[in-house]
Amino acid sequence: MSAQPVTLDPGSRLTAPRRRQGLARLRHLGKQLLILIPLGVLVVWTVLPVLVTISISFKSPPAVYAQPQLIPSDPTLQAYRDIIGNDGFQASFLNSLIIGIGTAFLTLLLSVPAAYAFARYRFRGRAFLLLFALLPRLIPGLGLIVPLYRIAVAIGAMDNRLMLMIVFTGTLLPLSVWLLVGFFQQIPRELEEAANVDGTTMFARIRYVVLPLSVPALITIGVLAFRQAWQEFDLVLALTRSSAARTLPYELFLMQDSVGFANNPGLAAFAVLTLLPFIFVYLRLERYVVGGITSGAIK
Repeated sequence: MSAQPVTLDPGSRLTAPRRRQGLARLRHLGKQLLILIPLGVLVVWTVLPVLVTISISFKSPPAVYAQPQLIPSDPTLQAYRDIIGNDGFQASFLNSLIIGIGTAFLTLLLSVPAAYAFARYRFRGRAFLLLFALLPRLIPGLGLIVPLYRIAVAIGAMDNRLMLMIVFTGTLLPLSVWLLVGFFQQIPRELEEAANVDGTTMFARIRYVVLPLSVPALITIGVLAFRQAWQEFDLVLALTRSSAARTLPYELFLMQDSVGFANNPGLAAFAVLTLLPFIFVYLRLERYVVGGITSGAIK
């Protein structure tokens, strides 16, 4: 018998590549879904409570339960007028602003020379000291309340803004040093050596060479320090007794205790007014903050 020639169907040649393309598209779609679904859940989880709070702040107390929809049918600014005119809110807002700015300044003042020393000098025990500087971050904040309270009572620093600035600076200083060390190590040594040839001192090199190149990292540390002071509650609760140094989170807590939950629009308006300044500052400096964190994380 003579062998019959085998003929291939042209359509079968196209089936395999199309099948591979289809599988590749399915895999690509699956990867996108694995990213988009958790991201969508995170966005809803984060944004929805804020939207509900904003919605409640524009309602009257009876409308909070009578009108559960997100967009108020009869919005009002009465809650904001009441909160802004409240003496407790004005005093606590001023305290939060002063303590936040003071904490940011003090954190930068202490962390810059410490980070520069770790980044530029090699000395015995450097790695151990750098690790030891990070250990306070592992201590829960609640574990510091009793020691700090006893220290404040012993030195007469209760209801003192400077005491709060020092405490907040101490809690953030380890992280600040670590971020700045990573950033300073990326600055070429040749720039400082060129300045050293001209006879500049170490402090002049830091001021005119290192600091101008470290603006993103410095802004990052300042924003983190300001946020730490702006939102802290536990330590303020332990170290204040009157309105002399009371900050916004503590004043909001007292408002809940005094008026109860009937004035939900007032509480929501208070929370929105507390959040707005920090959001404004962060949006203005967001690109510097992101750049400073990513640069400081790479060594």
